[in-house]
Amino acid sequence: MHPLSGRRDATAFHLEAGRLCVLASRHRQACIVVAREGIADLLDSHPSTDPVHLSVRAKFPDSWEANQIMLDKLAQQRVAA
Repeated sequence: MHPLSGRRDATAFHLEAGRLCVLASRHRQACIVVAREGIADLLDSHPSTDPVHLSVRAKFPDSWEANQIMLDKLAQQRVAA
């Protein structure tokens, strides 16, 4: 189950990039992601607010960006039920 599936808000807890890592890396045979509509809209209404510092490399991946990339990749394999 996608961590933002069915949510009305996107908190830092739910946007945590580590949750996507667990979602995509714990399978042994196949990975089926179950999600509800509206995740992209939720992300669009909650843009990244992390401060950007020039010439300073980020310590961790941007969670908002990681969620956007994951949705783009999953959309290529989408099956509506």
